Amino acid sequence: MTSAARTRLAPDFRRRSILDAAAVLYASRPYDQVSTTELARAAGVTRGLVHHYFGSKRALFLAVMRESVQMPEAALPDLSGLPLPERVSRTIDWILDAATTYGQAWVAASGAANLHGPSDVQAIVDEADDRAARLVLDALALPDDAALRARLRPVAAYVKALCREWLVQGTLEREDVHADVCAAVLTVTAP
Repeated sequence: MTSAARTRLAPDFRRRSILDAAAVLYASRPYDQVSTTELARAAGVTRGLVHHYFGSKRALFLAVMRESVQMPEAALPDLSGLPLPERVSRTIDWILDAATTYGQAWVAASGAANLHGPSDVQAIVDEADDRAARLVLDALALPDDAALRARLRPVAAYVKALCREWLVQGTLEREDVHADVCAAVLTVTAP
């Protein structure tokens, strides 16, 4: 009886392959329906390596969630010379482009805060929403003000809900989402 030859990979590459495999599994099934054995098999590693890199199945899940809910920091052109409504419109286009790029996996993960129990998942979603609020304020050339961030964070939940309707349910068009989100951002950032 012979065993398959194992390939030694660099730690960063191995960690990445485990994260990628877990992301695929968690995108298709809830946390509690995915076993550590299955995660290891999908990544082509032993269960021991999953624990070595992440400590626990929960820690791996949280790492996948953290990556899934963060909007990318793609370059946004300088919008400072434009009127606020145009800056908002272009910023929302940028966000919707990112949602299109990351698709249903981002929408599913970003809306999963209450689907998997303890507040550690909610903390990750809250962190991502605060980061998104800061990015929007920066793009709109508005001050990074705690009150403005507090008004924008709930808009993040609205954006995710609209994106689910658009990208998952097919009940809205991108133009509808764009118009609704622009109106909400203009309302909450009005002086």
